[in-house]
Amino acid sequence: MTTEYGNALQIMLVEDNPADITLVRLALQAAGLDCRLQVIENGEQAIAFIGALDADAKAIPIDMLLLDLHLPRQDGDVILQCLRATKSCARTPVVVMTASDAPQDREISQKYAALHYFRKPASLDRFMELGMIVSRIVSRKSADNESAGRRKALGGAA
Repeated sequence: MTTEYGNALQIMLVEDNPADITLVRLALQAAGLDCRLQVIENGEQAIAFIGALDADAKAIPIDMLLLDLHLPRQDGDVILQCLRATKSCARTPVVVMTASDAPQDREISQKYAALHYFRKPASLDRFMELGMIVSRIVSRKSADNESAGRRKALGGAA
Protein backbone atom coordinates (compact mmCIF):
# COMPACT_ATOMS: atom_id res chain seq x y z
CA MET A 1 0.00 0.00 0.00
CA THR A 2 1.55 3.30 -1.08
CA THR A 3 0.63 6.58 0.52
CA GLU A 4 1.18 10.12 -0.67
CA TYR A 5 4.29 10.27 1.56
CA GLY A 6 5.95 6.94 0.74
CA ASN A 7 5.24 3.26 1.09
CA ALA A 8 4.55 2.89 4.79
CA LEU A 9 1.14 3.79 6.14
CA GLN A 10 1.23 6.29 8.99
CA ILE A 11 -0.97 4.83 11.73
CA MET A 12 -1.50 6.42 15.12
CA LEU A 13 -2.40 3.97 17.88
CA VAL A 14 -3.73 5.48 21.10
CA GLU A 15 -3.72 2.64 23.61
CA ASP A 16 -2.56 2.36 27.22
CA ASN A 17 -2.49 -1.45 27.54
CA PRO A 18 0.94 -2.91 26.55
CA ALA A 19 -0.61 -6.31 25.72
CA ASP A 20 -3.12 -4.70 23.35
CA ILE A 21 -0.33 -2.66 21.71
CA THR A 22 1.51 -5.92 21.01
CA LEU A 23 -1.65 -7.54 19.63
CA VAL A 24 -2.29 -4.57 17.33
CA ARG A 25 1.26 -4.82 15.98
CA LEU A 26 0.78 -8.56 15.37
CA ALA A 27 -2.58 -8.03 13.65
CA LEU A 28 -1.17 -5.37 11.30
CA GLN A 29 1.83 -7.59 10.47
CA ALA A 30 -0.39 -10.63 9.90
CA ALA A 31 -2.45 -8.58 7.43
CA GLY A 32 0.73 -7.71 5.53
CA LEU A 33 0.42 -3.99 6.16
CA ASP A 34 3.57 -1.91 5.74
CA CYS A 35 3.06 0.73 8.36
CA ARG A 36 4.76 3.08 10.75
CA LEU A 37 2.91 2.75 14.03
CA GLN A 38 3.03 5.83 16.27
CA VAL A 39 2.01 4.58 19.73
CA ILE A 40 0.63 7.08 22.21
CA GLU A 41 -0.38 5.86 25.65
CA ASN A 42 -2.65 8.59 27.02
CA GLY A 43 -5.24 11.04 25.84
CA GLU A 44 -3.31 14.18 26.72
CA GLN A 45 -0.36 13.11 24.56
CA ALA A 46 -2.71 12.17 21.71
CA ILE A 47 -4.31 15.61 21.71
CA ALA A 48 -0.87 17.27 21.74
CA PHE A 49 0.28 15.07 18.84
CA ILE A 50 -2.83 15.88 16.78
CA GLY A 51 -2.39 19.59 17.52
CA ALA A 52 1.25 19.47 16.42
CA LEU A 53 0.28 17.74 13.16
CA ASP A 54 -2.34 20.37 12.48
CA ALA A 55 0.04 23.25 13.25
CA ASP A 56 2.84 22.02 10.96
CA ALA A 57 1.97 22.18 7.26
CA LYS A 58 5.06 20.06 6.48
CA ALA A 59 4.16 17.28 8.93
CA ILE A 60 3.42 13.86 7.46
CA PRO A 61 -0.29 13.28 8.13
CA ILE A 62 -1.62 10.10 9.66
CA ASP A 63 -3.45 7.70 7.37
CA MET A 64 -5.49 6.16 10.19
CA LEU A 65 -6.21 6.44 13.90
CA LEU A 66 -6.70 3.32 16.02
CA LEU A 67 -8.23 4.55 19.26
CA ASP A 68 -9.04 2.98 22.61
CA LEU A 69 -11.92 4.99 24.06
CA HIS A 70 -10.96 4.58 27.72
CA LEU A 71 -7.59 6.17 28.39
CA PRO A 72 -5.75 7.96 31.17
CA ARG A 73 -5.74 11.79 31.19
CA GLN A 74 -8.40 12.23 28.44
CA ASP A 75 -10.94 9.80 27.08
CA GLY A 76 -11.35 8.90 23.44
CA ASP A 77 -14.39 11.12 22.90
CA VAL A 78 -12.27 14.21 23.64
CA ILE A 79 -9.57 12.96 21.27
CA LEU A 80 -12.13 12.37 18.52
CA GLN A 81 -13.61 15.83 19.04
CA CYS A 82 -10.13 17.33 18.77
CA LEU A 83 -9.28 15.27 15.67
CA ARG A 84 -12.48 16.21 13.83
CA ALA A 85 -11.96 19.92 14.67
CA THR A 86 -8.56 20.08 12.94
CA LYS A 87 -7.93 21.17 9.39
CA SER A 88 -5.36 18.52 8.52
CA CYS A 89 -6.79 15.49 10.36
CA ALA A 90 -10.55 16.03 10.22
CA ARG A 91 -11.11 13.33 7.60
CA THR A 92 -8.69 10.77 9.05
CA PRO A 93 -10.25 7.30 9.14
CA VAL A 94 -10.80 6.05 12.69
CA VAL A 95 -11.20 2.57 14.13
CA VAL A 96 -12.44 2.65 17.70
CA MET A 97 -11.05 -0.23 19.76
CA THR A 98 -12.56 -0.93 23.13
CA ALA A 99 -13.45 -3.74 25.50
CA SER A 100 -16.75 -1.98 26.12
CA ASP A 101 -20.05 -2.78 24.47
CA ALA A 102 -21.79 0.13 26.20
CA PRO A 103 -24.36 1.95 24.05
CA GLN A 104 -22.82 5.34 24.92
CA ASP A 105 -19.44 4.18 23.54
CA ARG A 106 -21.06 3.09 20.29
CA GLU A 107 -22.82 6.48 20.11
CA ILE A 108 -19.49 8.29 20.52
CA SER A 109 -18.06 6.18 17.73
CA GLN A 110 -20.95 7.07 15.42
CA LYS A 111 -21.02 10.75 16.44
CA TYR A 112 -17.42 11.22 15.32
CA ALA A 113 -17.76 9.09 12.18
CA ALA A 114 -15.50 6.21 13.17
CA LEU A 115 -15.45 3.72 10.31
CA HIS A 116 -15.42 0.68 12.56
CA TYR A 117 -16.21 -0.18 16.18
CA PHE A 118 -13.85 -3.01 17.12
CA ARG A 119 -14.76 -4.67 20.38
CA LYS A 120 -11.55 -6.19 21.75
CA PRO A 121 -12.10 -9.93 21.85
CA ALA A 122 -10.74 -12.46 24.32
CA SER A 123 -9.25 -14.71 21.63
CA LEU A 124 -6.10 -14.11 19.61
CA ASP A 125 -7.74 -15.26 16.36
CA ARG A 126 -10.50 -12.70 16.72
CA PHE A 127 -8.04 -9.92 17.62
CA MET A 128 -6.10 -10.68 14.42
CA GLU A 129 -9.20 -9.64 12.45
CA LEU A 130 -8.25 -6.05 13.25
CA GLY A 131 -5.48 -6.21 10.64
CA MET A 132 -7.94 -7.15 7.91
CA ILE A 133 -10.34 -4.41 9.01
CA VAL A 134 -7.56 -1.81 8.76
CA SER A 135 -6.47 -3.23 5.38
CA ARG A 136 -10.00 -2.95 3.95
CA ILE A 137 -10.42 0.63 5.17
CA VAL A 138 -7.05 1.74 3.80
CA SER A 139 -7.71 0.02 0.46
CA ARG A 140 -11.08 1.75 0.19
CA LYS A 141 -9.51 5.13 1.03
CA SER A 142 -6.78 4.57 -1.57
CA ALA A 143 -9.35 3.68 -4.24
CA ASP A 144 -11.42 6.77 -3.37
CA ASN A 145 -8.32 8.99 -3.64
CA GLU A 146 -7.38 7.49 -7.02
CA SER A 147 -10.91 8.02 -8.30
CA ALA A 148 -10.93 11.64 -7.12
CA GLY A 149 -7.55 12.18 -8.81
CA ARG A 150 -8.86 10.80 -12.11
CA ARG A 151 -11.95 13.04 -11.94
CA LYS A 152 -9.77 16.07 -11.24
CA ALA A 153 -7.44 15.20 -14.15
CA LEU A 154 -10.46 14.93 -16.44
CA GLY A 155 -11.67 18.36 -15.37
CA GLY A 156 -14.50 17.16 -13.12
CA ALA A 157 -15.13 17.90 -9.48
CA ALA A 158 -12.79 16.10 -7.10
